[in-house]
Amino acid sequence: MTGHRRTILTMMKDEAADLLEWVAYHRLIGFEGICVYTNDCTDGTDQMLDRMQQMGLVRHFRNVVPDGKKPQPHALTLGQKNPEIRDSDWLLVMDADEFLVIKTGAGHLDDLIAACPPDTQAIAATWRIMGSNGLVDWNPGLVTASYTRSAPDGFRKGWGVKTLFRPFPHLKLGIHRPTVQQARKDPARMQALLDQVWINGSGRPLPPSFKRAAWRSSAASVGRELVEIHHYAVKSAESFLLRGMRGNVNNKVGKYDATYFAIFDRNEEPCDRLLQHRSAIEGEISAWLEDETLRTLYRTGLAIHAERIARLRGTPDFQARIAVLKRAGAVPYDQLDDILYVQPLPPQSKALVRKMQASGQDDRTIARQIANSLRALNERRDAEEAAEMAQMARDGSG
Repeated sequence: MTGHRRTILTMMKDEAADLLEWVAYHRLIGFEGICVYTNDCTDGTDQMLDRMQQMGLVRHFRNVVPDGKKPQPHALTLGQKNPEIRDSDWLLVMDADEFLVIKTGAGHLDDLIAACPPDTQAIAATWRIMGSNGLVDWNPGLVTASYTRSAPDGFRKGWGVKTLFRPFPHLKLGIHRPTVQQARKDPARMQALLDQVWINGSGRPLPPSFKRAAWRSSAASVGRELVEIHHYAVKSAESFLLRGMRGNVNNKVGKYDATYFAIFDRNEEPCDRLLQHRSAIEGEISAWLEDETLRTLYRTGLAIHAERIARLRGTPDFQARIAVLKRAGAVPYDQLDDILYVQPLPPQSKALVRKMQASGQDDRTIARQIANSLRALNERRDAEEAAEMAQMARDGSG
């Protein structure tokens, strides 16, 4: 089978409760190729996808992860060898807690592509971090209707990108953006990438330094006028605890802790753009659930999640864990630099943090030192990309 015109590649594990909404939404906005790799599902997500494939809604592939490998990188390796994915006109690699939000025209992929320069080969859409809306209970309803508050535009910790792009020779897939295989050994391949036209979410050309290695927007390159990614990083407090039980695609131990919740439970701004699609999403889901097999699998998946929530609620420390998350989510926006968030740091920086803690420095002091260092790095990158983009404008390439 050949590739689709417009394809999403994603990885899933135990997404039965939210699977139908995610697929329905992205099909409605113009992706006919929804390609899903699953691993180690225990709630029937893989069986649901099998049935949905039979119904012509998705393509489902098993991600049998070898010992010592991580689910997400392994799925990416499989995906870039898969002609159904590789041979697409447009490809987007994204996660199941992310929704591509098109802010031009009627919110359809056609509208986005029409609004971009005709030679565009990649569109870097910046995250908008969506908060819990103060919800505690697990909510099996529509994610896009339940969580309608977000971080403000300037929340730099949430400036990661996901990239919609035209596949090209020697492609190497990444979770945030593509690059080229063996770029260091073959400079011509990297130059071919640098020669491509990449734009930000406002349609403005991105500079060479971004195309070379960046996976986050800078103050110079960020843009949201045409498109962005809604990232539902936490959902409700109970959903967050349930997510921690499931694990994560890169096998990071303890990733979903209270510190993560404090950083990403941002509710400063109303953000209900996706409510415009609610009736269409619900209509699609209702039509699909006319299929008895899918309906049974979906209800079974919901029951499994409900049983897991019931077990969580029955644990002796459940109320204490919820209280910790409530306190974490209540940290004001302007005090986030006081939180010691080491997860995204490189190994050598994590080792330095442990050394500083062992010497008696408190976490708040260490967090502020990290924030100051990151601020200096960000300012340098902002200046570099701003200079490049100004030069591009003078050269007529921006």
